[in-house]
Amino acid sequence: MHQPINSDSSFFLLLDIARMLRARFELAIRDAALGITPSEARTLANIARFGPINQNDLADLSGFGAMSAARVLKSLETAGLVSRSTAPNDRRVKMVQITEQAKPLLAAVKNIGDDVESITRGNMSSQNWSLLQSMLETVRDNHLTAYHDQRAAD
Repeated sequence: MHQPINSDSSFFLLLDIARMLRARFELAIRDAALGITPSEARTLANIARFGPINQNDLADLSGFGAMSAARVLKSLETAGLVSRSTAPNDRRVKMVQITEQAKPLLAAVKNIGDDVESITRGNMSSQNWSLLQSMLETVRDNHLTAYHDQRAAD
């Protein structure tokens, strides 16, 4: 029988891998008892990577709706891990950045990410791992460019 969907296409492989990586990462975050949820850990990591960042852009990049992002940010702000301020060029826009207090947590999150990456890499050669890393960066950059182009068009 003909399958209408090729589950081994690059698209479905990436979705499957992303699901497995996320599940392992979230379990490790919970097991580490850092005092933050997996959603908060991902949000902190995104703020550290892209910040200071517009709160709405952060919600989009984190895969949250605006209300969920606001809830996660409120929790992080209450814990002293992020600060929000008004954008200098538009008082309606809230900018988010990490605080000094978040840095030790980010180091723990990075270590967890490194552990998950080690499982992902397995016994792949350094050359193949570097090649895969480069290709994945290109894929991510393609999507970030499309995201920014779409935002600019809206």
